[in-house]
Amino acid sequence: MTKSFERFLQSELQNQEEEGLFPIALTIAGSDCGGGAGLQADLKTFSACGVHGTSIVTLITAQNTLGVSAVEVLSKPLIRAQFEALSSDVRALAAKTGALGDERGVKIVAECLKEWPIEKLVVDPVMMSKHGDALMPPPAQKLVRDYLLEGALLCTPNRFEAEALSGHEVGNVASMKDAARRIHDFGVKNVLIKGAHFDKIVRDVFYDGRDFLEFGADRIDSDRVHGSGCTFSAAITARLARGDALVAAIEYARKFISAAIANAPRIGQGISPVNPMHEYWSMRDF
Repeated sequence: MTKSFERFLQSELQNQEEEGLFPIALTIAGSDCGGGAGLQADLKTFSACGVHGTSIVTLITAQNTLGVSAVEVLSKPLIRAQFEALSSDVRALAAKTGALGDERGVKIVAECLKEWPIEKLVVDPVMMSKHGDALMPPPAQKLVRDYLLEGALLCTPNRFEAEALSGHEVGNVASMKDAARRIHDFGVKNVLIKGAHFDKIVRDVFYDGRDFLEFGADRIDSDRVHGSGCTFSAAITARLARGDALVAAIEYARKFISAAIANAPRIGQGISPVNPMHEYWSMRDF
């Protein structure tokens, strides 16, 4: 971490603490025991962005950089108990959803969010991998669309999730915009279709119901990208908790995830995770 960044961070956090506004962010997601994605990636990202991270565990996975071998969704009483515990003491200023597993997991979280609403809610619909593999059965995907999107501040699907939510193929920027319109019609306030690799530029398309914005970054040729979607949406959530406007939070997160990929060390034998702590250490330190 640079000295200038460290001074800025300490000053800003001190001001927030003195005003009683120390930022808290919440992740509602699954556990990745390999530490690359899910709530582990979210909590690292929250910390790196200068917010206190809290978590509601929805499911537990047995996984590593080579793949997932087991998944178990937690019970409704246990998920509800986590919501209740946090809402009575350390309420988050912003939150994000991640992996919810199946129909039961989606329904439980939707019910709890209705009972304990969060104004700045980012829905990261973890239903399709960045390679197009299904991470959630189709009935659960439909429930995400029908129960989680309405009223949420932002939805951040990747290209294949945008296809699943909109029901239309996404193959270029024009079709990204069409999908964003369709997803917006389900009641979410803003849509960000992220990371479509149609050329040498990684493109994110943002839609607020009126206008479009395009965010771009040079594509980094790397296999160290596990957890990139989680980290990107977590960085947006963290900046929202710190009071950023939505577009500013997205701009920050785009730079953050590019650096997290560029500074990721080799971990494991498969697809290595990104490095949310790149401001503090990177592979160049070893």
